[in-house]
Amino acid sequence: MSGSQREDSLLRQIRGIAAMLARIAGLRMAGQMEEAKAELERSYTMLLGSQTELVRRVDSSTAAKLLGSSDRIQALAQLLDEEAALEADATRAARLRVRAAELNAEGARRA
Repeated sequence: MSGSQREDSLLRQIRGIAAMLARIAGLRMAGQMEEAKAELERSYTMLLGSQTELVRRVDSSTAAKLLGSSDRIQALAQLLDEEAALEADATRAARLRVRAAELNAEGARRA
């Protein structure tokens, strides 16, 4: 796959994630939490593929290295922010927001 094809594929993936984030937010605001959580998991899988569990477990710097592009890093940060909004446990939600902020910083460094 050429560099141009990889960029096109990445852009399609990022657009897909953005659409899924909008759906997740809409479901959350409509009170459909289980559907929102299911859509969130599909979004993680779409972005991370077979590395989903690994990327979600490692520290932010390592996750950023595994993801490579700033667009993918920032997409993960957005997913984490949305997961935090869905989280009932305030402590876990705060941890997710911190991780999202760390990834946004990593993504900005790579941009």
